[in-house]
Amino acid sequence: MENKKQTLQVLAKMPLWNERKFAQCCFFIGDAVIGDFEQHMLLGSFDLAIRDLIDRLKNVPDYDFQFSKKTEKVFNGMSEAFLHGNFDFFQKIPGYTETHELAPNEFSAIPLAVEAFDGEEAYLFKFGTQWRFAWRQWETKKVNCISLDRDEFIESLKSVLI
Repeated sequence: MENKKQTLQVLAKMPLWNERKFAQCCFFIGDAVIGDFEQHMLLGSFDLAIRDLIDRLKNVPDYDFQFSKKTEKVFNGMSEAFLHGNFDFFQKIPGYTETHELAPNEFSAIPLAVEAFDGEEAYLFKFGTQWRFAWRQWETKKVNCISLDRDEFIESLKSVLI
């Protein structure tokens, strides 16, 4: 997994069908797409999921995971915690559990509980002096990573709120 110099773009659209409001959304990073833009979500559910994501991103622990040497190792540890409730990765870090609460979605960097992001997996974490956005590509299962400005990501998410 390499740390590519690319940007994350949030694409959202709010169509109106039979007086019902829906939302479509996905994230673009170069040629990679996270989420299914063709999947329609209820607008209220989408708005709630984006607000929840913004709150989670603001509270991602400012812990430096560079000690692990590879961002893929960090991703896999977070994946085990998020998908299976297995916190072994975090429990093996000296002092981590004494200073940080263990929560399965603590590092998750996608909207949760909305159809467009079902099955997707992405995490935001500190690696050295930079924030890293790492995701597993749905089709290939390959883990990818980019450096990302957390505040810019949050602002781009705020721009799609209703």
